[in-house]
Amino acid sequence: MKILKKIKASVGKIGKTCYKSCGDQRGSTIIELLISLAIVGLIVTAVAVAGTYSIKNTGEARFKQAATSLAQEVIEKSRIEKNRLGFISFGLAVGTDTYCFDEVPEFFDPDAGPTGTPPMPSSGVCGTGDVVSMAGSEFTREVVFTTGASIIEVEVNVSWNDGGNIRSVQLIQEFVEPNQDY
Repeated sequence: MKILKKIKASVGKIGKTCYKSCGDQRGSTIIELLISLAIVGLIVTAVAVAGTYSIKNTGEARFKQAATSLAQEVIEKSRIEKNRLGFISFGLAVGTDTYCFDEVPEFFDPDAGPTGTPPMPSSGVCGTGDVVSMAGSEFTREVVFTTGASIIEVEVNVSWNDGGNIRSVQLIQEFVEPNQDY
């Protein structure tokens, strides 16, 4: 019992002593609160900026993936047509020229394809309205064929408008005439 009374007395003295010595620090809790709010505000701002940056990068990646897919479609069709027509006939069909592919032609024949399909589009760069809609954006797809004696280069440039900035993807494929030593 005596020990319990001594503990109670000591606690009472500590409480009174702290109250007397801590009496000068009554405004410190407001300052601590303001500092805490400022730190939390900085953390929330940093998280918001990181989230916005992440969303922007996700959108850019989606458009770049769509553009790469559109370019790869032309490269694959060119490979198929080179195999179907043969190297020399393919070179004669595409020539050395620039085309706008808002749609990939079914056949690259200079006149009509084997099933009466329309020929290659007329040569020239893409104009207004020559677009491919994909992934929530509009893309232009220009294809440059460069035909040499033993090599045909297919350069596909896909571009789109990303919030006022023109972005683009370029793929290049070279076809070499069979039986050439390089």
